[in-house]
Amino acid sequence: MSIKIIKKHSVNLLFPVALLMPVLTAAQAMVTEDDLLGDIQMVHSVTHMDQTLPETPASVTIIDRRMIDASPALDVVDLLRLVPGLQTYFVNANRPGVTYHTLGTPYPRRLEVKVDGRSVYEALFSSVEWNTLGVDLDDIEYIEVVRGANAPADGSNAFLASINIITRSPLLDKGWNLRSYAGGNHIRNGSLSYAGSVGEVNHRTSLSVRSNDGFDDFGDTVLDDGAETVTFGFKGLWTPSASDSLEFKLGMSNSNIGVGTFVSSSPGIGTDPRKIDVQYQHMQWNHLTDEGNKYEFIAYHNVLKMTDITQPVSLYGALSVFPDGHPVKTALLQLPDKVIINAESYGRSARVHTEFRAIFNQWDDFRGVTGIALRNDRVSSDTLFDGLGNVAEKTYRAYSNVEWNTSNRIVLNGGVVAENDDTGTFVSYRVASNFRLAENQALRLAFNRGYRAPTLLESNQVSNVRYDENLILDRSVFTDPDITREKLSSSEIGYTGSFDDSSITFDLRVFREELRDVIDERREQYPDVDQQVNIRDNTDTINVEGVEWQAQYRPSHKVLVHANYSYVKSGGETLYRSTPNVEYRDLGGLSPGPAAGLLMSYMTDGGVSLSTMVNYQSAMTHPDGSKLDGYTRVDLKVMKKLSLNNSPAELSFIVQNAGTDYFEFYESNAFKTRYVIGLKLGFP
Repeated sequence: MSIKIIKKHSVNLLFPVALLMPVLTAAQAMVTEDDLLGDIQMVHSVTHMDQTLPETPASVTIIDRRMIDASPALDVVDLLRLVPGLQTYFVNANRPGVTYHTLGTPYPRRLEVKVDGRSVYEALFSSVEWNTLGVDLDDIEYIEVVRGANAPADGSNAFLASINIITRSPLLDKGWNLRSYAGGNHIRNGSLSYAGSVGEVNHRTSLSVRSNDGFDDFGDTVLDDGAETVTFGFKGLWTPSASDSLEFKLGMSNSNIGVGTFVSSSPGIGTDPRKIDVQYQHMQWNHLTDEGNKYEFIAYHNVLKMTDITQPVSLYGALSVFPDGHPVKTALLQLPDKVIINAESYGRSARVHTEFRAIFNQWDDFRGVTGIALRNDRVSSDTLFDGLGNVAEKTYRAYSNVEWNTSNRIVLNGGVVAENDDTGTFVSYRVASNFRLAENQALRLAFNRGYRAPTLLESNQVSNVRYDENLILDRSVFTDPDITREKLSSSEIGYTGSFDDSSITFDLRVFREELRDVIDERREQYPDVDQQVNIRDNTDTINVEGVEWQAQYRPSHKVLVHANYSYVKSGGETLYRSTPNVEYRDLGGLSPGPAAGLLMSYMTDGGVSLSTMVNYQSAMTHPDGSKLDGYTRVDLKVMKKLSLNNSPAELSFIVQNAGTDYFEFYESNAFKTRYVIGLKLGFP
């Protein structure tokens, strides 16, 4: 599938679809996905305006439906291995982490992730719970990844990059679709979806169930990181006129996820799976004027509830966990025997977001978007916010992005966002100049200046282990009251081009990123409990530089080749402790150095698809993980298209890691070869 360039004044693809509604209603059987979307690929997430790749002020990776179908990936995180510069890893088998360029922590915090424009960033963890997205691979139409800071469109959380997952339209794949996978590691995934219409309302409903047993035990380490997840999603589209449309979505997810705790031999110590319940409601109204302008109103509500239940722990049975002389052990020895600690923890987060934006397209050479947004976050957790009860924050945001075609050769982009929260008001901006070298080729110069405000967790966390309300046995983390915003200055030179009627595309990015006042933890003496504790503060200075590129070759619908490469070098230092002596630690080696990926797929005349996906990562050290050797992972997929009783079907066989074992994040997370069989059925 080639990438066709269309007029810059094109509006969101929703509106062409809406205009076709009378035709679709009369002739649904004659309309296919290709008829609706064809080969058109526009970038929307960078500025909230539809732009061709040579016009965008940032580098973008698009993972479309064809790539999803061709890949051996079983989840979104595996798909993101196709994006240069992204680090994807599994802290345990069911807690993925995704970050860009550096700081691959268990809970990455500098990457905005959205589903259909709805942020899925969880304030409780200050991260993304990927297993609770409520989105099955079959529900995804395409994914846009903005590689680089994107605050003028998505706010300060898009500090390093942003991801927008676009789900399938209710207008596509009418009828029932059933998909199931089963294989190694006791993988048991199944999904059922239905797309239809009731009057003027088109809808798509999906239900999925996923389960696995987690990573295999390794050596003397016993892992408990299996998971079971059930998700439900509904998406509706109402088009009362050719100028108006209303999208409404709701969903829920219920997960029991093993936290991957090492099972100790100490009596009475063990951990049950973490229970996470997620629900959301999301609506978006769109209005298109006769002049080509567009108005959008977005509102959504996210709720997450988390419960950890640890088996009751005998005080004397728990003593082996702590070394002699440890203040916690000393305190435990002074308490009566057979006292039981109830280690149940609970957390809840809720987000309400409203936003209005106007997109102006009526001028030939100049267009822009401006918007305002209000977000209200509320969290509570005795474990993470000891004694604070409910913690809330309101964030106000106003932003604008403009595109000015000064000539046939030069396109100027500018974007600015002003945000106000409990830390005050701060402004981030982006400027870029695109020089068109040929019709489908452009050279880009861009500069970003951005800020990231501390999250509710970062600015308020107080984690204590209590015997009762009056006795603190252990204090692990608390936040410096003077914590402030992170700062980013980034510059880049980029190139994008397409050749041979767009069957060949190439993207190159050379960058330097300077991060200052990065929020991290330092060790200090805390007199209340007479021990070293972690204090969260602005401790890190990090410089990141490198190069990344991606290329695609699509000469026909039978052949697909996607390759990517990145070389990322990081350096800097962190204040590790200031008492009794000042100690700094080097932050070099936080990035994976060279990394590469390759997806190749070929469809035979007999309807057999042969695909391979290769990923290479050099040795690196995760800040809170292990020092790991480099690895090469090879995944394979064979898929055969069938027809059962005149209904379409697909039978697939997948091999994940068709080679030697390798390790992710921790040296105990051994990813071994897995064999998976998949079946997909379609019914009218």
